[in-house]
Amino acid sequence: MSGISKKLEGLFSAASFAEAGEFETARDMLGGDRKVLLVLTGRETDVKSLKYAFSIAARTQAGLEVLAATDGGTAEVLRLCEEEAHRQGVTLKVTRKNGCIKEAVIKYAKDRRDLICVVIESTKALNTDCSSEQKRLTGVWEKLGCPLALVSEKTS
Repeated sequence: MSGISKKLEGLFSAASFAEAGEFETARDMLGGDRKVLLVLTGRETDVKSLKYAFSIAARTQAGLEVLAATDGGTAEVLRLCEEEAHRQGVTLKVTRKNGCIKEAVIKYAKDRRDLICVVIESTKALNTDCSSEQKRLTGVWEKLGCPLALVSEKTS
């Protein structure tokens, strides 16, 4: 079983225990100070990603880290994020990056064993501000070492 598969299995198992009210068991399963990385690109659907990331963080009692595009319209979503973190008592760290989101996520998450998953709106959002060469990067998601959760709007 690959490392990502094991992490996914552990994350889902811990989430199941947390949903059943067994918060200590869930925390023990995840082991240590865990974080969920939320990526904000300035799209309207960032709010949906924010809700999803908080749900995972709350169920696993993990902290939340936010990687926000500096040139996107992320100010309002960051304000909502700070309010929700305060309301839920979730630790929050915000980092702003410019340039290619895909490269920023890979660099940010590289060698981070405390990240349980990365949450972003869509694969299209990952290519925000990327050159055509950067968009063609393949096989890089295996380098994350944690699951990539895509929170896309359902289209009919």
